[in-house]
Amino acid sequence: MLVKVNNVEESSIRVTKLDIDDFGSVIPLREVNLRLPQEDESVGQTLRHSVYAILFTADDNEDDGSTIILARSMTQEELNEEKERTVQAVQGKTDDTE
Repeated sequence: MLVKVNNVEESSIRVTKLDIDDFGSVIPLREVNLRLPQEDESVGQTLRHSVYAILFTADDNEDDGSTIILARSMTQEELNEEKERTVQAVQGKTDDTE
């Protein structure tokens, strides 16, 4: 799940789940409170230094209280590249149907 990191605490994190629409706009979907893994300090460290991230949770569950199992930081530049890829993918689908 693509997120904006709002607040990182000792054992939890508050994020805003994001989506990218067909025009490349970032859409905030909802705020989610997730748990940091107790056995892996690197996830919390990654998120403390991130504005945007891609998160994977146990059982791919995106509900409040789910535990993060993997986090990848995302820079503003990487987010912009993802937005551009989304727009290009949509335009490619449109071109194929014409």
